[in-house]
Amino acid sequence: MTFPAKSISHRFFAFCTVLAICCLFSCGHKIDPRRAVKADTGKPKLFLLVSPQNGETLKSNDSLKITVQALVDSLKPDSCVLAIDGQRRYSFSDSSRKIPLSSVKMGVRRISLAIHANDTVAETLLFAIKVIPSSPPRLYKYKVLNEYPHDDNAYTQGLFFSDGHLYEGTGREGYSSLRKIELETGRIVRQLSLDDKYFGEGVCLHKGDIYQLTWRNREGFVYNFSDFTLKGRFDYSSEGWGIASDGERLRMSDGTPNLYTLNDNLNVMSQIEVYDDRGPQGNLNELEYINGEIWANVYTSDYIVTVNPDTGEVTGRINLAGLLKKEYRKPHTDVLNGIAYDKEKRRIFVTGKNWPKLFEIELIAD
Repeated sequence: MTFPAKSISHRFFAFCTVLAICCLFSCGHKIDPRRAVKADTGKPKLFLLVSPQNGETLKSNDSLKITVQALVDSLKPDSCVLAIDGQRRYSFSDSSRKIPLSSVKMGVRRISLAIHANDTVAETLLFAIKVIPSSPPRLYKYKVLNEYPHDDNAYTQGLFFSDGHLYEGTGREGYSSLRKIELETGRIVRQLSLDDKYFGEGVCLHKGDIYQLTWRNREGFVYNFSDFTLKGRFDYSSEGWGIASDGERLRMSDGTPNLYTLNDNLNVMSQIEVYDDRGPQGNLNELEYINGEIWANVYTSDYIVTVNPDTGEVTGRINLAGLLKKEYRKPHTDVLNGIAYDKEKRRIFVTGKNWPKLFEIELIAD
């Protein structure tokens, strides 16, 4: 009896499929390393991720419960290796494990789970979760301790305190500058004007030098602290908003919920996503390190947020509404911006764009 060519090809394909499956799970169910595939390749799936669900939102005090199920009864994992954002974090020998999220960064985390069976990687499962803070940030009000004069022509973009003086970066094309200012009088002791093409942004002191960003020019400057002599330039791929130093690392904002860590070559080495319990916190502007936390102005608002620099969790929210009295406001008065910290005397200073006053404040828990 003869069969049509189409019928022969279908029978031959079915025979090959059965043969492949038999070979895969025979002889002690040894697995060819070449079959270590992701779930979307179209090849046979060996394991199923029972939990968590892909894209699930979890809180920082939750545990990530990993549960996998073998799709072949006689196949059991020898071990599992879990990586978060490409970094190996945990290894365990069973098919179910709870992993604490307290030290995991906020936001969307990409996870890979490499499942080992018979001394090889049988399959790698890929999924994502979103981590948000487990509780709302602590709320603060303020008390004004002192007021100081401030140049209301200064469109304040960056601010820091060192050696008894304020250092300020101002913005807008044609008006951008770097300034050294006498705190008590507001007198400008030294000033360097930027080229008219630059819109100056954040400034900070880092390892003895001053660093200054520009907004959309994607170019930053490094100056000698004592005389503002230009020592170098650096480039970055995003907008430049705020910059701060903890003494070892630079952190930079670009107006999004992201904060970037720069290495000594001024390249981005890592980033965190800033979240409160409701979601991402955008418009992060001028930055300052205070007592191990990052403080950030929230652009166009009266708020400053305090941020855990390791995880991105918003730990505090400071309401500075009413800080600049109505009688001091003029048509060109703009929003709150500028945070400086005197480490020696533990003083906190804040001001705004085109404000005639700079304030020393103390926080009061709401």
